[in-house]
Amino acid sequence: MMGSKQLKIGLRVNDLKVSGDLYLKLGFRELPNDEQPNLRYLTFGHTWLILSALHAHGYYDEEHGEATRRGPLGLGFTLAVPTPDLDAAHALWRAEGLPVVSEPEDTDWARVFVGLDPDGYEVSFEQFHEEYRGGRG
Repeated sequence: MMGSKQLKIGLRVNDLKVSGDLYLKLGFRELPNDEQPNLRYLTFGHTWLILSALHAHGYYDEEHGEATRRGPLGLGFTLAVPTPDLDAAHALWRAEGLPVVSEPEDTDWARVFVGLDPDGYEVSFEQFHEEYRGGRG
């Protein structure tokens, strides 16, 4: 069955179009999903990112749903996204008018910066130094 062995991350978002389009610009791919208008299925490598409409998609428990809708969304959550071009990702973030929490900096293993997506989820971008990339080429 498709998706039965992939890690899946779900985020509740205010605007499926705005959030989904942003992640597509970052290199995610979208899986067709005409049957569920309150969900967008995106992939990045073997990992799925499932965006669900904050106010339209159901919750397993209404008390939990109310707490989630009150927010803040994303508290304590970080999505780490590898990128081959940190400067391009940073420029996109700035062009979209999104908050940058930590400007690009070099660490021992990568150049990184951290921003907040349209719903306040923390996204950490990582351009690994050559010796940490693994693989060939």
